[in-house]
Amino acid sequence: MLVFAFATVGVVTAASVSADAPAEAQVGEEITVSATISDVYETSEEWTLNGTTELQNVTGWEVTKVTPSGDENTTRFGGSTTFDVPITGAENLKYVEVSITGTVPPVEQFSYDPPQSFVGADFNRVQGNNENDIETITVHHYTADSSDARALIDEADAAVNDTSSDEAQSDLSGAISSFENGNFPNAKNLSESAIDAAESAKQSAQTTRLVLYGVGALVVIALIGGGIYYWRSQQDDYDKLR
Repeated sequence: MLVFAFATVGVVTAASVSADAPAEAQVGEEITVSATISDVYETSEEWTLNGTTELQNVTGWEVTKVTPSGDENTTRFGGSTTFDVPITGAENLKYVEVSITGTVPPVEQFSYDPPQSFVGADFNRVQGNNENDIETITVHHYTADSSDARALIDEADAAVNDTSSDEAQSDLSGAISSFENGNFPNAKNLSESAIDAAESAKQSAQTTRLVLYGVGALVVIALIGGGIYYWRSQQDDYDKLR
């Protein structure tokens, strides 16, 4: 099932976008990003729809203009990472459908939070010398090694959040730093160390609580014993007075 993730950059125009793209994809994988652009005349009846992508080995854009009666006019741009299509009021368009297929590009810089991403498709409204962003659809991309390292860091993060261990927190920070530097073996090693330190700290805290509970119980017993002794001594004194 495809879901979409997008982020808007710059000035947003009145046109609305419904996007369909994978939330994440592996480097080198072929994916399709598509979008339906509606309210095309909200701002102006004469403008140019521009699209760009960071996908590689692009098989081409497919741009389909659809009228209220369902008539379609499709234009294809083979192998290009960008396209320009004029939008005119005379066309009486209900919406425009755009799709592009290509392979996921390499990761230039890894990031743990937020996860690194690339631009699957960026749509812009061009009028004269003015260019305004309509929508930017981003996709989280990863390698097999980075995916494994991220999963272990996620596990370490959950473990560290349950403790107050400085050692575990330090190892987690080091794991994230190694991840962002592309050193995935070290990221995994430090994540495992963070998990071990967190579990050790958790066990130590549990042991401390048990000891405190034991001491508390002894204090209560001592107080009860002392109370009983005092009560008996009072009774003995009372009996002597009689």
